[in-house]
Amino acid sequence: MSYPYEPPGYGYPPVPPGYPQPGHGFPPSAPSGATAIIAAVLSTLVGLLGSVGVCIGLFEALDPDNEVEPAAFIGIGVGALIAMLWLLGALLLFMRQTAGRVIIIGLSAIALLGALVLVAIGGVAGGLPLLLSGTIFGLSVASPTGRWIAARRQPTYPPAYPPPSYGQPPYPYY
Repeated sequence: MSYPYEPPGYGYPPVPPGYPQPGHGFPPSAPSGATAIIAAVLSTLVGLLGSVGVCIGLFEALDPDNEVEPAAFIGIGVGALIAMLWLLGALLLFMRQTAGRVIIIGLSAIALLGALVLVAIGGVAGGLPLLLSGTIFGLSVASPTGRWIAARRQPTYPPAYPPPSYGQPPYPYY
């Protein structure tokens, strides 16, 4: 039994005649942004947890019963800066800005390396930070995140001037 020749590029099953071919006549779908939104939500969670940790550390350092080295305040300041960067990156990613994606990629890469060291030293104790930072890194690096950022709506403005008229108006004869 012989089958008629089917040109390359047609999928199985073949689309019956009269129906639009895949990719023809269908508007392209807008990217959903699920990967970017999940990465931004997880980054917000990490930033909020970091802020809580900074507040707890600051309250403990300012307690008069505790003897605290001045270097502890440097560590608290660095922790506050990192927590603010997580929150800033998440906010910018929610706003579909490439800078937010870059900030989150950088922070999650550093956190991923730190979690790998923690797993190597402490064993299972670094499992949750490794999973969380790896998930944020993978979601923020994913190409759908970049497509969602690139597809943000550009505002449309009305034309500044009316369209030009064609030709010169006739010379008025008085």
